[in-house]
Amino acid sequence: MKKMILLILAGIALFAFIFATSILWYRFFYSSPSDVTTSINVQLSDSNNVIDESGLIPLDDETAKSLTPYEFAVENNGTSDNIYNILLEDSIISDDETYSNRDLLSRSQLRYQLSLNGRVIKIGNLSDITNNILDTRNISVGEINNYQLRIYVSEDAGNTSWQNKYYHFDINVQMEDDV
Repeated sequence: MKKMILLILAGIALFAFIFATSILWYRFFYSSPSDVTTSINVQLSDSNNVIDESGLIPLDDETAKSLTPYEFAVENNGTSDNIYNILLEDSIISDDETYSNRDLLSRSQLRYQLSLNGRVIKIGNLSDITNNILDTRNISVGEINNYQLRIYVSEDAGNTSWQNKYYHFDINVQMEDDV
């Protein structure tokens, strides 16, 4: 009788072990935590994302700091930290009489300055940006990153054909899945 009770208890223990292992396996590999939300809010400026020749001349980096920037903000409204990429994408204005007959400026003729929360974090040639990724950053819960972007004709472009051209860009924010 003692052996029978031990076998029944061993069977119950084995069943409980298999059941608990199955639950843990499912939670670890197949279910996502429901209490974690990822949400990034992007506030883009409605103006200043067109660079054209009206009033622009080739500038050096120090003088370009006085230009009116394109401003946008990235805010983490979720419950966990996130990593995001800021993408700078070229676009064409084809439905506007002012720009429909003009060519785009080449990225090799343009420079940029990117500021984060009032501090310049990047200065460089637009043509050096790879995969359109302007910046990659980790953002904590509740944090707001305020950006300012200045794009201007490089002082090296003085001898190239930059007159009667324009450059229009779009800023997009892409979240990375894994933190």
